[in-house]
Amino acid sequence: MRSLILITASWLIITAFKTLAQPGELPVAQVFGDEIRCSDLRAHEPRACAAALLRRVQVQVIRDFVEHNALNATPVELNRLTEYNRAFERHDRAQRWHKLAELKTRLASESLTTDERKRLERFRDVLIRLAEFEADVDAGTEAREPLDPEISRGWVETAKVNALLYSRYGGIVGVMAYGPYAHGALTKLIAEYIECGAIRVLDAGVARFFQAALQAPPRIVHPKGEPDFTPFWERPITPSYIAH
Repeated sequence: MRSLILITASWLIITAFKTLAQPGELPVAQVFGDEIRCSDLRAHEPRACAAALLRRVQVQVIRDFVEHNALNATPVELNRLTEYNRAFERHDRAQRWHKLAELKTRLASESLTTDERKRLERFRDVLIRLAEFEADVDAGTEAREPLDPEISRGWVETAKVNALLYSRYGGIVGVMAYGPYAHGALTKLIAEYIECGAIRVLDAGVARFFQAALQAPPRIVHPKGEPDFTPFWERPITPSYIAH
């Protein structure tokens, strides 16, 4: 896994790993003193095992980096993310109501082609269903699932990790939907843990695939210029994102 956004989700399950080793199965790695077998990672083929091992390593290295650099999410930071989410929901609802009114006007036109009318009607029906759901939420007959506190914590800490990692190590930067992430810097940090012996890959076959995965470039590389690691909840809400 090459994206820190996926590390956020992994934080929620890392403590749930249980030893699933088969009798006589040898460990393929030691990570912070824990012996890791491919079956622990629910993978058996060397390439898949190496990929899963890298995900496990990323999670634990990031967690250690957070603790040693006091990057834990604070109540103020978590509250800022919550406020942004609420503001975005209000903005999103208002924008969809505006779009519904626009679609009503467009669908009243007799100049639409058959395909265009069908496309607009499908779009209108989706917006209507969303509006009906929100009305039920407002009435208390439907519950809106709150954002998991651990997910929020992971978002905040991931943003802080990206910024600090890049400031210390630089390196190639990848791009995901949420923004840039410090791909090369994380690779360099993991290399330091390997060098000091905190991470040891014991199986030669797994080690070969592990190193290849570790050194692989991001799928999307950030263009030249300094990346802006400002998290999305600290940026202005986009005025409009629904296509006309």
